Amino acid sequence: MSIISRVLRPAATFFVSYALYPLLLAATLGLYAASRVWHWDLARVFMGLAGTRLALMLAVETLHPARPEWRMTWPSFKRDLKYMAINGGTTGLVKIAIGWAALDLSRFNTGIVTGLPVAVEFLALLLGFEFFQYWYHRLSHTNRGRLGAWLWKVHAPHHLPDKVYLLMHPVGHPLNLLVSLALVQLPLVVLGARQESIFLFNALMGLQALVSHFNVDIKAGPLNYLLVGTELHRFHHSMDLDEAKNFGVVTPVWDLVFGTFRYRPGRLPAALGVAHPQDYPASHELRKVLMLPFR
Repeated sequence: MSIISRVLRPAATFFVSYALYPLLLAATLGLYAASRVWHWDLARVFMGLAGTRLALMLAVETLHPARPEWRMTWPSFKRDLKYMAINGGTTGLVKIAIGWAALDLSRFNTGIVTGLPVAVEFLALLLGFEFFQYWYHRLSHTNRGRLGAWLWKVHAPHHLPDKVYLLMHPVGHPLNLLVSLALVQLPLVVLGARQESIFLFNALMGLQALVSHFNVDIKAGPLNYLLVGTELHRFHHSMDLDEAKNFGVVTPVWDLVFGTFRYRPGRLPAALGVAHPQDYPASHELRKVLMLPFR
């Protein structure tokens, strides 16, 4: 290995671990601020931000994986494409379309937070969404009673993969994503937030959705108590049920309030996936996975 490689490789690893996530967060907030100052079209800015961010993070994940065995492989990518075709082609596009429409129609909104400062609107959106999402997510994992067992069958497909990386995020049952879609959009409509709050909410949620499944050794430190990133959500996918908590998707505030917050600095889960994989279809067995809630 050359002297340059011996110097650059550790520097790149340090940058990716400690600086990349704060910079992505700062870029998202900075773009939001610039959009307000220069009155950019927020819907177009949102789409451009989402695409650019995904491309950059894919490149980083390929070059600096947290664990090489969790890399995307050709067989896992082919599996992901099937789920993208079902979930991305239906609920994913619907989510983008509704998010776009929400930004455009927000000027007509009247609701609970209408007229309040943008910061208050944003916090109301975030905490309201997270409260309903948290309890739906948590109840889906309890597997208690007839309803709990069915909710777990709907949610379990997302936990079948034994590796977590960016493009596995769409792996899941369409019913689960449709419920998530309703939970995301309901606060936007009921609260009556303005464009700026909706843009910031969707931009931040999009970043956290990517970062949470990032196969990169991100070390966010105190930010883990404000936002759900790689270090928290990776444990949510742990095969060890004592670790598989952290039900928040944007902020861990309700995990902290209700005692389900798990943070293990400097450690990765020993194994990812469901606790008893022999009881479930393999994640690539698409027909069996789709039938799981009806079995």
